[in-house]
Amino acid sequence: MADDEPAAGAATLQAQVDALHRENALLHSRVTRLERQLSSAAPLIRQARTLSFWDFTPYEVTPDDTWVAVDRVQAMSLMAALAGIDHWDPWGSSIEPRPQP
Repeated sequence: MADDEPAAGAATLQAQVDALHRENALLHSRVTRLERQLSSAAPLIRQARTLSFWDFTPYEVTPDDTWVAVDRVQAMSLMAALAGIDHWDPWGSSIEPRPQP
C-alpha cells in the first residue's frame, strides 16, 4: 500500500496539471476574443469622445447644414453609455502642480 501512494500522488498531481493546462488554454482563448472585441470598439469610442453637441435653442439661431439633429435624450444616453464603458475621465483627473525649484 505504501508503494502505491507515490504513484497515486503523482497521478493526482498530473491530473491537476492537465486540468490547469486546459483552463489556461480556455482563458487564453477568451482573452484573445475579448481583445479582438475591444480593438473593434476602439474606433467607435475615439469618435464618440470627440462628438460635439451644441444646444442652439438658447441662442435662437439655427445651425447650418453641416450639423444634424440629434434627440437630446438619446444623445445623453449615448454619452452615459460611453462613460460607463470608457475609462477616460478627463474631469476626474487631477492636475499635479509642477515642482518648484
